[in-house]
Amino acid sequence: MTAVFDKIRELAGKVEKGSTTELDDRARACRATKESVKDAKALLESVRTQLSESWHGGAGESALSSLDAFKKNREDQVEDLEESAKSFEVARDALAKAQSDARSHREDAEKLQAKLDNVWNDLSHGKGNIVLAWAQDKFIKAEALVLLADLQRVVTTYDAVLLAEGFKLRNRTGQVWELAGSEKRNPAEIAAIILREIPGLAALVAKNPKLDLALLKGDWDTIMRDPEVAQKIYDYFGFKYVESGDFYTTGEHSVQSYLGWHDIYDKMEKLIGADLDRTSAQGDNMEFTDPKTGKQYRLELWKGSYGFGGAFGGEVGFYTRDSGSQDPSGYFSAAQGDDQIKVTQQIYDKQSGKVYFTNDGQGADGTDKRHFWNLAIRSEPGVHPDQLGQRATIEVRDTDMRDRIYNEMTRYAAAHPEENLSVTKVSDHPPVLSYDWQK
Repeated sequence: MTAVFDKIRELAGKVEKGSTTELDDRARACRATKESVKDAKALLESVRTQLSESWHGGAGESALSSLDAFKKNREDQVEDLEESAKSFEVARDALAKAQSDARSHREDAEKLQAKLDNVWNDLSHGKGNIVLAWAQDKFIKAEALVLLADLQRVVTTYDAVLLAEGFKLRNRTGQVWELAGSEKRNPAEIAAIILREIPGLAALVAKNPKLDLALLKGDWDTIMRDPEVAQKIYDYFGFKYVESGDFYTTGEHSVQSYLGWHDIYDKMEKLIGADLDRTSAQGDNMEFTDPKTGKQYRLELWKGSYGFGGAFGGEVGFYTRDSGSQDPSGYFSAAQGDDQIKVTQQIYDKQSGKVYFTNDGQGADGTDKRHFWNLAIRSEPGVHPDQLGQRATIEVRDTDMRDRIYNEMTRYAAAHPEENLSVTKVSDHPPVLSYDWQK
């Protein structure tokens, strides 16, 4: 008797769980971040003007060109953030209307159920007759079904708005939204955190003449030896210097952990002055699916030069996405929890065999050495990407995961012999494999 009323209450309850306040906060965060981006754009223009007076030659012109690209990117971000704010407001207003309609429909349903209860209560006390009671029962339930159908229309209308605005947010052309995919923080918050720290970081550098000069020279080793600067960069950008190995790595809380992985990242390497070998260079990625859960995984390898030839190193990244996901941008989340891997990465000279450095899991939280990303970069010019080889051991949670990674790497190696990738199972306890990549 009460199934239709329960369904109305259930639908109304789902709609009311949405938060118009959260959507409004996100719209305001977008606009606040937009103002910060505009300030950052002005700062970039000022920095470019100053640097153009002293940077000359091919490398200098390339760096200045990159600053111009960053400035254009900030302009795209400003536009995207304003449009994103509007999308959040459209979703907010649609949710507010849906919640108002849901409350009204639930109140009407409560009245109809009370009316129906009275019909059968009166009959039990000798009022009316069974034929009239059954007729009223059918009529009231028919009204309830109409009410349910209209509430379903309300929900469908809101879902359509949410879908349309969500699609817009995911397909903005500027880098803020195109590169974002955080499961922990929304992109506006990520951008706000980073941009909020730029003036403070610049002030720390500016108050020390040695650091100011080091910045002009691109001498990050000197900059990162300043404890205050190093801590601020680590707190908000995740990078830290490992003095014992003379390389830079990243913490698990780095901004990259919030942004996950998009295929477009590789297309940006020239913008950041990188010249990298990567295992997805021909569009064939090392990906596999857990047959038990349907969860999807991607392993990415990189090695080469960074900072317009001023540094070199390598990366091992591990990413996941939920069962059935078909994100057209190629988005994967940074691996978390049990999905994280323990990597010991070594960068060496392919000709001489000289080992430049080894990252045995520096940057991972705690002592387990598990991370989604093993990165190691040394600030040293003159090392060409063609010289570099990368080898690593990867420890995972169980032998099933180890075997799936091994099988996929072996498949990839066979499909691309020019990569010179060899893979070996090392042990079952713990589950470990190793590889040597000499592309």
